[in-house]
Amino acid sequence: MQIMRVLGASEISGILTINDMVLGVALLLLSVAGVNTLTSFRQNSIQVFTATFLWGGIAIVSWSLATLLSFSVFQMTSASLDQFWYWAAVLTCCPLISVLGAKRPTSRVWPWFIILPLIAVLGWPALTVFLVPSPDLVPIEVQSPVLIGFVLVLVMGTGNYMGSRFGVSVLMVSAAALLLLWPISSSFTGDLAFAIRIRAFASLLCGIGLRHGFRQASRPTLDESKYDKLWFDFRDAFGIVWSIRIQDRINQTAEQENWVVRLGTEGFVWEQDASDELIKQTEERLTHTLHWLLRRFVEPEWTNARLQQPNNAELVE
Repeated sequence: MQIMRVLGASEISGILTINDMVLGVALLLLSVAGVNTLTSFRQNSIQVFTATFLWGGIAIVSWSLATLLSFSVFQMTSASLDQFWYWAAVLTCCPLISVLGAKRPTSRVWPWFIILPLIAVLGWPALTVFLVPSPDLVPIEVQSPVLIGFVLVLVMGTGNYMGSRFGVSVLMVSAAALLLLWPISSSFTGDLAFAIRIRAFASLLCGIGLRHGFRQASRPTLDESKYDKLWFDFRDAFGIVWSIRIQDRINQTAEQENWVVRLGTEGFVWEQDASDELIKQTEERLTHTLHWLLRRFVEPEWTNARLQQPNNAELVE
């Protein structure tokens, strides 16, 4: 009778390490996220988000490449892996900050005057190692000022989506980006295997966050009214920074023109004792105002689709 021999722990680790298994799951999630990003980009109807989708795709490719090269079969040096993982963290900041400039005509210059300088500043520690006269690539060591810069940028980008359907997703991705920086910080004392394990779980967290985000994107929007549907779609897409500004403008106009509706955190709130005539007048003015305020963010077709109007209904000059 043939007896099957059980492999020892050392033999198993030689075939497939725990790090490799975590990296494999993370790479699968990142690959799915890449496909979803490409599909979303092709279906995107908001022109000012073009740069955001591109930066998001580049960031996912960077994460995927760093994850792939971290498999034990490639036997990459610590300094080389530092470069790939560090740039993944830098590029993660780009789509989050890109959203803050997603408004016409600002969106045309935002990548050149904000995103590229951001990459240059945060990426400087990775570039300076090439200036060191050494036959081998020098590992990156991130000091406190750079870490503080990363935290400020990620807090700004993450905070913009808190309270929206993408809040948890963005929080997980930002946390993963910060986790990447630990192995190259001056306080890290672990070896290469431990560094890879940290990055493997960071990559897994990023993949889970992206997957959660795309699932949230497919969830139906609250549509107690057509105005609520439009508002929540806009808030979820652009975040609270732009939403608060639009909300203030709507409520200011409502106050000036004595509308019977106000915009709050839970959507549009109508006066219960308002007459049908006042409601109709307010709806007409509200529709016009929404077209006017959102014209620099979204196309008229986007607004009309949510207000259930024909595409030639509100042509704002």
